[in-house]
Amino acid sequence: MTDASAMLAWLQLHDSAFPSGRFVHSNGTEAWLAAHPDATDDDVCALADSYVGHSVASLDAVITAHAWGAASVPELLALDELTTSYKLSASSRIASSNCGRQLATAARHMGVEDGGFLTAVVTGETDGNLAVAEAVVARALDIDRFDTVLGAIRSAYSGVLTAGVRLGRIGPMRVQRALLDRRDVIVELSQRAVATALEDVHSTTPELEVYAIRHETASARMFTT
Repeated sequence: MTDASAMLAWLQLHDSAFPSGRFVHSNGTEAWLAAHPDATDDDVCALADSYVGHSVASLDAVITAHAWGAASVPELLALDELTTSYKLSASSRIASSNCGRQLATAARHMGVEDGGFLTAVVTGETDGNLAVAEAVVARALDIDRFDTVLGAIRSAYSGVLTAGVRLGRIGPMRVQRALLDRRDVIVELSQRAVATALEDVHSTTPELEVYAIRHETASARMFTT
């Protein structure tokens, strides 16, 4: 990233303090950890690898790449509808749309202008999946397509690992090491997502989906999903 202004916007969007709601969702991680009390640090990292590699990078990040290049609001609405169709559990739909709507709301308060998609999200005319909303906001802030996808994948990794920290199952220093060790993996996944055709999107994390569904009925939980 050579544009300093775009880099600052990128950092702001992916700061844990940015009010997009990314870090209030565990995407099934909380229920999975509850069912695996003996899971090690390496197991938590492997869970993050599986979720990001077989769901985020193969579905959401691909949608983000295509949404970044969308030429019209109807095209963005179609991508939003397509994204929802791949979210099989209620919790995955909630996490995706809630985060997208919060991002759209925050962006409008910041004065980010787009062609009307963010308005449609905020007013409830479309689901507003994060994968699409993130692309729209990033493009409006002059963040290029690859860096937009890179940020989405990196934040997804951070979200799962940070959930493990908040649940007391992995230490913060181990998480920072894991994120640093996965730099090349994150770049490779981002490159693959940008190059993936829309008809090839897929998500294959059945075990985590099962735990996400179980999380919906948990009587006590820290995370929304």
